[in-house]
Amino acid sequence: MESKSLIALRVLLLLVGSVPALAQSPAPHPGQAGAVQPAARMEDLHIDPKYGQIREQQWADRYACDTWSKSQSGFDPMKPTAGVPPNENASRREQYRRAMTACLEARGYTVRYGAPPPPPPPPSPPPPSVVHSSPLPEFKYHPLAVQIEGGYTITQGDARRALNDGWNTGVGLTWFPTSVLPLGLRIDGSYSRFEESSRSLILASQTTGTNVSFGHEELYGGDVDAELDLPMGPRVKEYFFGGVGWYRERTTFEQASWQLGVACFYYCYLGYFPVVSTVARNTTGWLHSWNAGMGFEFALADRTSFFIEARYQRISPSSKMTEFVPIRVGLRF
Repeated sequence: MESKSLIALRVLLLLVGSVPALAQSPAPHPGQAGAVQPAARMEDLHIDPKYGQIREQQWADRYACDTWSKSQSGFDPMKPTAGVPPNENASRREQYRRAMTACLEARGYTVRYGAPPPPPPPPSPPPPSVVHSSPLPEFKYHPLAVQIEGGYTITQGDARRALNDGWNTGVGLTWFPTSVLPLGLRIDGSYSRFEESSRSLILASQTTGTNVSFGHEELYGGDVDAELDLPMGPRVKEYFFGGVGWYRERTTFEQASWQLGVACFYYCYLGYFPVVSTVARNTTGWLHSWNAGMGFEFALADRTSFFIEARYQRISPSSKMTEFVPIRVGLRF
């Protein structure tokens, strides 16, 4: 077994043989057969450890494989090849490479010949992110708009004594003839319903001579108003409106009683069941009204907006003045 000093000396010689310093030996004549510099033969061998072998282990394995490959091929890359036919020299050199490759791969290395690959180019910077923000909706001129609406109605004056607060719903159409003048014509149709108050039920019972259990009033009709828009910005506007209308009132009083009857479910049996019957119903003719109000409108899209408004409305029958304050929200298209 070789001593550690001798192994270290041979490793040092192999290291020295892999650097261009040996290339300082006299260069062979260009026409000399088989003239190949030993340093050039060693510089194109590259190994990569697969299992994390340290540098000392790598050189020890390389030295052992070099010794074994020379014995297998008869080719020594550290010695000149003068006097050897070029074909035989190339064959031995190929056998040496194959033996060297097989030995190093068996010891856990990746073997390649040639110049080391260039380092990978640095990653290109990511392209600047472009945020495409949707433009905020703004009001645009459209001559016609349709609206749907609904809300809560507060009773006022004489109506408060007879009716409780109720609800309302409706549809409408608005026409602006020109974009220069913010003045348009508005037509609304609406339906409202109110429950009769306790005082009204007592009076109805005394008038009809019947025990009235409950009642309600329906108010339906329409208004023709002028509307003036006052922009508060590209997405919000305030508007005022007012005009006249025509409405009808229909009042219904009903009585709930228990009556004897027959019910059938799997089998038939006698029993008392609640029955609702109309005691009185009255519908007025078309009544004149007037109203005035204001609202705020907010743009949601090109042709869609949201609005909230309130108006004072007075209906004038021959016997009383009926007053309401409808508060409505809706969408305009």
